[in-house]
Amino acid sequence: MLAVYAKSCVRENFGLCLLFFIPPRLGEKRRLSECHRSGGNMFEDWRILILFCVATSLAGVHACPPECTCFQDVPSVQCNTPTLDHVPMGIPTNTTLLQIKGTELREIKKGDLTGLPLLKTLYLFDNKLQTIEVGAFDDIPAIQTIEMGSNQMSDLPPGLFRGCGELQSVVGDGNRITRIQVGVFNDLPNLQVVRLGNNRIETIEVGAFSNLSNSIVFSLENNHIREIRKGVFRAPQGATQIQLQNNNISVIEPGALSAFSKIYMLLLDNNALSTLTGALQGLDNAEIISIESNQIVALAENTFQGLHKLRRLDLSNNQIGAITGQVFANLSSLNFLDLHNNKLVRMDSPLPGGIGQVLLSSNMLSEVPPLSGALDTLDLSHNPLQSLVQGQFSHIPSITTLGLSGIKYFIEKGTIDAGVFAGLGRLGTLNLADNRLTRVPSEALGKINQLDTLNLSGNEITTLHPSDFVNQTTIMTLNLSGNNLTSVPENVLDKLSRIQEINLSGNPIVYVGPRAFRGEQLFMVHLDHTKLRIIDGTAFNESVEVKSLRLNNNYLQFLPGGIYEPLTFYGDLMELEDMTNNPWKCDCQMYEYAQYVRTPAASALTTLECAGPGNLTGQILRHVPLDALKCDCSHFSSPKIETEGSSPSVPIGHGAVLKCKVTACPEAAVIWTTPTGVSLTSDSQHPGLSVLSDGSLVVVSASSEDSGTYSCMAVNYLGKATATVNLRVTNEPQVTTDVATTSTGPTEGSTTRPTEGSTTGPTEGPTEESTTIPTEGRTTRLTEGRTTRPTEGGTTESDEESTTKTTTGIGTSPYDSQSTAPDTNTSDRAKVSMWATFPLMFTYAVMFFLM
Repeated sequence: MLAVYAKSCVRENFGLCLLFFIPPRLGEKRRLSECHRSGGNMFEDWRILILFCVATSLAGVHACPPECTCFQDVPSVQCNTPTLDHVPMGIPTNTTLLQIKGTELREIKKGDLTGLPLLKTLYLFDNKLQTIEVGAFDDIPAIQTIEMGSNQMSDLPPGLFRGCGELQSVVGDGNRITRIQVGVFNDLPNLQVVRLGNNRIETIEVGAFSNLSNSIVFSLENNHIREIRKGVFRAPQGATQIQLQNNNISVIEPGALSAFSKIYMLLLDNNALSTLTGALQGLDNAEIISIESNQIVALAENTFQGLHKLRRLDLSNNQIGAITGQVFANLSSLNFLDLHNNKLVRMDSPLPGGIGQVLLSSNMLSEVPPLSGALDTLDLSHNPLQSLVQGQFSHIPSITTLGLSGIKYFIEKGTIDAGVFAGLGRLGTLNLADNRLTRVPSEALGKINQLDTLNLSGNEITTLHPSDFVNQTTIMTLNLSGNNLTSVPENVLDKLSRIQEINLSGNPIVYVGPRAFRGEQLFMVHLDHTKLRIIDGTAFNESVEVKSLRLNNNYLQFLPGGIYEPLTFYGDLMELEDMTNNPWKCDCQMYEYAQYVRTPAASALTTLECAGPGNLTGQILRHVPLDALKCDCSHFSSPKIETEGSSPSVPIGHGAVLKCKVTACPEAAVIWTTPTGVSLTSDSQHPGLSVLSDGSLVVVSASSEDSGTYSCMAVNYLGKATATVNLRVTNEPQVTTDVATTSTGPTEGSTTRPTEGSTTGPTEGPTEESTTIPTEGRTTRLTEGRTTRPTEGGTTESDEESTTKTTTGIGTSPYDSQSTAPDTNTSDRAKVSMWATFPLMFTYAVMFFLM
C-alpha cells in the first residue's frame, strides 16, 4: 500500500515530491502538508515519505513500456511493434532518443510526450501518422531533430513547432502535405534543415519561411509547387542550398530568392520556367545553379547580372534558340557551362576567358561557335556542322576531352580529314561515335600522340586492320561497340600495349581468332550481344590479366577446354564474367571444358546452363556427369571440306553460290570470310550475302567488289579446316551452270586443332577429263562420272564402293547454324538452283520473244 501511494505521488506530482530535497527551514511544514494531502494521511514522518519519493522516482527513470525496447547507454527507446497505435506510457524520463517506426500510429495528441524533458531526437517515420496536434511538442523543449517522413500527413498546422527553440532539423519527406502555411516555420533561430520532398505541395504562403538565420538546406523537391512569390522567404535567411527540382514552377517573381544572401547552390531542374528575368536577382554568392529541363527560350543580357562567383551553370534540355550579346560577360568565375540538347542555331556570345568545360551537344549549330583558348573539355556532338577544316581546334591546345559524335560533315564524307586534330597535343579523350565511319580514321588519329580513351561506337566499321592503331600505343580504353565488325583477327590490337578495356559488344562478330587479345594491362573485354559462334582456344593466351569478360547473349554452343586457363594460371580468379543467354550444347564438345570447371582454379566462374540436348536442357554443366556429355558419332573426326560445285565466275548483277560441304562429327560450325574481310555464319544478316544451312555462301547480286578469294572455315572441338574459293565477276554473259546438279568430289581443306599447327590431308590424284577449281592455292582435279566422299583417316571412297555417311545425335536448336534436316538442305539447294538460273532463263525468254 505504501508503494502505491508513493508512486502516485511521484507520477502525479513529481515536482512536488522534489520539494522535499529542500531543507526543512524553507517551508517544511507547508510541503509536508501538501504532499500528505496528495499521497494520503498515513505518514507522520516526512523523512520516510522522502525516501519513498526518491525510490519510486528512480524506478520511473529505468522502467520500460512492454511495447518498447530501452537502451540505457544512450539512453534511447525504440517502440517498433507493428500493432502499436499510440504513444506508449511510462517511457523513461531520461530518454534522449525516441523511435516509433513501422506501426499503426495515426495521431499524436497534446500530452502524449509529457514527462520527456531531455528528449532531443524524435523519429516517427514509416507509420500511418495523419495528424499532430498543436502543442504536442510543447513538453519536449530540448528537441533538436524531428523526423516524420513516410507517413500520411496532409497538413502542418501553424504553431506546430512553437516553443521548440532548440529545433535544428525537420524531415517530413514522403507525406501528403499540400501547402505550407505561415506560422509553421517562423522564428526558429536554430533551424538548419527543412526536408519536405516527395509531398504534394502546391502553394507556399507569403511569409511561410521567415527569420531562419541559421538555416542551411531547404529541400522541397518532387512536389507540385507552381510559383515562388516574393516574400515567401523573408530575411534573414541563412540557407546555402535550395532544392526545388521536379516541381511545376513556372514563375519565380523578381527578388523572390534575394533573401538568400549566403546561397551556394540552387537547383531548379525539371520545372516549367520559360524565362529567368529577375529570378536570380540577389544571389551574389551562388556558385552552382542548375536549371536543366525547363522551357527557357531565350537569355537576356542581364539574366546573370551580379553572379560574379558562379562557377557551374547548367541550362541543358531547354528550348534556347540563340545566345547573342554579352549574356555571359559578368560570369568571370564561370568554369562549367552545359547547354546540350537545346535548339541553338546560333551562339555568338563570347565566353569568359577562363572557362574550362563547354557542352553544346545535340543542338542545331551549323558552325563551330567562338571558343575560349583555355578550354579543357568541348562537346559538339550531334550538331549539323557543315565543315571542320584542318587545324580547326589548333587555337585551343589545352583541350583534353573532345566530343565530335554524330557530326553531319563526317557522316556525309564517311571519313575524317587527316588534319582536323592537328595541334591537339594534350587530347586524351576523343568521342567519334555515330559518324557512319566505315573504317578506323587512322590518318586523323595519327596527329594525336597522348590519346587514352577512344570512342568509335555506333559507326559502320566492318573490318579492323593491323595499321589502324599503329600510332596509338597510349590508348587505355577503346570502344568499338555497335559497329559492323564480324571478327577479331590476330595481330590487330598488338600495338595497343597499354589497353585496359575494349568494348566490342553489339557487333555481328562470329569469330574470335587465336591470340586476338593482347596486352599486359588488359583488364576488361566486352563481347556481349554479338553473333559469336566460335572463340579460338588461344584467344586470351596473351592477355592473362583479364578479370572482367562479358560473353552473354551470343550464339556460342561450346567452349574450348583450356580457353580460361591463361586467365587463372597465377591463381587470380576472374572477378566478373557473364556467359548467360547462349545456346550451350552439353555434349562431347563441352567435355574438356566441363572437366576444367570442376578444378579449383575455375571455382569462381559462373555456371553454364545447358540448352540441350534433350534431357540435359536446363541443367547446370558443373552438375552434369561427365559420361553424359556424349555425341552420336559412329566416327569422330575433325572437319573436312569439299568446295566442288561453286560458281567460278558470274556476270555483274547475277547471283553466285560458293560451296562448302563439311564432313565432321561432331557437327562443325561453318564460317565464311569474304575478300573484304567480312565473316559470316548462317546466323548472320549481311546485305547481299547469306550462308545456307548446308554451308553454301550465296552472293545475291554480284558486283566487281565481290571478286576475289573467299575462305570457308569449319570448326569443331577436334580441330578446324579451311578452304578457299575464287570468284570472278565479269561483264560477260553468264556461262550455263546448274549448281543443283553439279557433281562433287573430294577436296579437303587444312585440318588443325585450335592449339596445334596446321595439318593437310591427302588429295586425290588427277584423272582424265577433269575440271579444276582453285582451293588454297593448289589445283584439285574432279573426276567425272562418279561422286566421292572423304572417309575417316583422310582417304576417299566412291559411292560404288561405300555408302557410309556420318551422322550426329545433336538435337536441333534455333541458334545452331549446323542443325538442319536433310529435307531442309534439299530445299535450300532447290531454291538456289532456281534463283541462280533465273537470270539466264529470263534472257532466253526475251530473245525468244524478240524473234
